[in-house]
Amino acid sequence: MTFRITREQLYDLVWSESMQNLSKQIGISDVAIAKHCRKLGVPTPERGYWAKLQAGNKVERKPLPPRCLGTFTRVEISGTLTSDLRRRVVGEPGEDAGEVEAIDVLEERFRKRLGKVTAPRGFSNPHPAIAKLLRKDEELRQKYVESPYPWNKPRFDSSFERRRLKFLNGLFLAFAKVGGAPSLRGDDARELSIHMGDAGVSFELDAIGKNARRGGRSEPEAADRLYLEIGGSSIAGVTTRWEDRPGSPLEEMLTEIVVGLAVAGEHRRRRGLAEHAAWLQKQREEQVRQELRRKAEAEQRERERIAARQKARSDALLSDAVAWREADTIRAFVAATQAAFAGAQPPDKIEAWVQWALAEADRRDPLASGRISTVVTEREAEESSSA
Repeated sequence: MTFRITREQLYDLVWSESMQNLSKQIGISDVAIAKHCRKLGVPTPERGYWAKLQAGNKVERKPLPPRCLGTFTRVEISGTLTSDLRRRVVGEPGEDAGEVEAIDVLEERFRKRLGKVTAPRGFSNPHPAIAKLLRKDEELRQKYVESPYPWNKPRFDSSFERRRLKFLNGLFLAFAKVGGAPSLRGDDARELSIHMGDAGVSFELDAIGKNARRGGRSEPEAADRLYLEIGGSSIAGVTTRWEDRPGSPLEEMLTEIVVGLAVAGEHRRRRGLAEHAAWLQKQREEQVRQELRRKAEAEQRERERIAARQKARSDALLSDAVAWREADTIRAFVAATQAAFAGAQPPDKIEAWVQWALAEADRRDPLASGRISTVVTEREAEESSSA
């Protein structure tokens, strides 16, 4: 089993009880809890904190540092969030209570942490993803000498591709410095993305005129100009595209591009959270509607059951009344028959018929048969159970 919890909720938990006790209740090790805290930037009590607290000594609770762009805001933990632990956190587990800081404030913190980013001139300190591409390219270069086929040609030998790879290296190193996780796919490094905490954005880095053609020919000047554009829908008030301009190459915009990618990721993260919250709200409202519908249907079934039972009782009452009258009629008929045959026939001649007729009357009669007593007893039992 797993559960999700926010940064603030994890902070509340680790400062409510010792890690050892928490780990026993959740079902994971205290080392795993500490790892989750480091991931979310949650401070933990120092060694001896709980002993000092129990002894009545003065202790200090470290405040939760303000988050920055790229800070993880939630984590999924293996184990169980017990009802007791659930009562210690504010809000629904794993759901933010709402963003309280403007993105501009987070951006300013991120800028201070990032500093000025400069594009490297070479590959003396390549990012691991770039180093992997360079190794593949060197392998292709050696193959191309022996077998000069197009598929063995190195991908990054042209001046434009070398420049593009250097820029990408600078971008990746900058994000790695602030905890980002850049990634690329494909041998030509065209599928690019950055992940910062819970946020992630994809982007393009290529020649402006790569797909722009006039009369079937690429524009020479545009083919050498570099642009970077964030993928997905546009974000109001946020720059999502940068490109080479006269006297201002893309390398001079590297700091702004790193910040822009992080800001765009935060906007996407918040929009995703808002959409998820709206979806959850709809789910809750639908659950309420279904519960009300189930309750109304159950009440309707109960009303129908009561009405059917009352009708059955009324029908049974009428049937018993008719049967009682029929039994009385039979007895009167038997008496009249006995009177009519008095003296005309020996009594034993009609005695068998009289006994049969009176027994039939008793069978029909709800009073003589005792059926009415059973009905009354059952009614009393039903009223007692429903009271």
